[in-house]
Amino acid sequence: MKISIYFKYILRELIQPFIFGIAAFTAIFVGTDVIFQLTDLYTQFDISLLRLGELFLLSLPQIIVYTFPMGSLLATILAYSRLNGDGEITAFRAGGFSIRKLLVPALIMGLVVSLGAIAINEYVVPQANYRYSLLEHEFEHGEQRPRTQYDLFLTPLDSSTNRPDFILYTRRFDADEGEMESVVLQEFNGGRPTTLIEAERAIWEQDNWHFYDGHLFRLARDERVPQMSFSEYIVRTAIDEPEEIARLDRDVDEMNMRELGHYITRLRAEGQEAFEERVLWHQQLSIPFASFIFVLLAAPLGLKPRREGGSATGMGLSVIIIFIYYGVMTLGDALGSQGTIPPWLGAWGQNIIFLLAGMVLLYRLGE
Repeated sequence: MKISIYFKYILRELIQPFIFGIAAFTAIFVGTDVIFQLTDLYTQFDISLLRLGELFLLSLPQIIVYTFPMGSLLATILAYSRLNGDGEITAFRAGGFSIRKLLVPALIMGLVVSLGAIAINEYVVPQANYRYSLLEHEFEHGEQRPRTQYDLFLTPLDSSTNRPDFILYTRRFDADEGEMESVVLQEFNGGRPTTLIEAERAIWEQDNWHFYDGHLFRLARDERVPQMSFSEYIVRTAIDEPEEIARLDRDVDEMNMRELGHYITRLRAEGQEAFEERVLWHQQLSIPFASFIFVLLAAPLGLKPRREGGSATGMGLSVIIIFIYYGVMTLGDALGSQGTIPPWLGAWGQNIIFLLAGMVLLYRLGE
């Protein structure tokens, strides 16, 4: 019962500044970025206020993922500074509570917030970003964004030989109709080209691509030998279904981790390193997990004695930490995206640094 009361008490101290932090930092993002974007769209395309409100709401999930760690940081510093400044931490310790036990509520809150941010980043943000881009395209072009790609190349590599499985080119691909126009398919065996298929069009039917009105050639050394002409030919090559191909046309910030992972696999199968995309994949975990890291760092800082400053000092310290964190993150992002350091390190480097700093501060705090 004793632990339950102390846990609830400290948790209540954390919740109010956490909500304040989320609201304050979200307002900063909105005021310095979102408002300008929406104002620009409104003045250029005369968008209704209802649609403008929809765009505003769709921009919030991505911002919230960034402000959750900031709110956790501010809440932890302010709550423990207040408890420490009013002598309540001393009272708790006199009652038999260790400093580290008093940090448990904050650490649990940080972990829960991190898991919540990961869930939002995985299930809400991609859909919100995708819907935002669809509306933006509709406003700019006066029509819905077509799921059509032009001059599309697909070149997956055989993982065992690092040579192409096939090369596919189509002048126009329509995902909604499951159709390609002016298609050229070159098939390989053991890394060597074996056949070439040219067709006027291809249609996805019953789990296979059907090529229509074309020619098939056998590829020999320095020549191609005609094999047959066809009105319909079922291709057995493992070309993805239309929905999988269509995902290639989505921006990476419109993909969840599974979709982005699949996209990265495809890029690497085509011989690309995809450093930038791999950094982003790791960031979909590392940025939300910063809530827990910030709590671990902020709690010992909040427990340090301060003679004056109060909330203003806590806010200032939070801003400094956030600035350093995102500065290191930006540097890691740049280095990881260029392949200078491993992509996972580019995404997690700032978390590792701040985690070590938090553990050192916690160790020095003692019992």
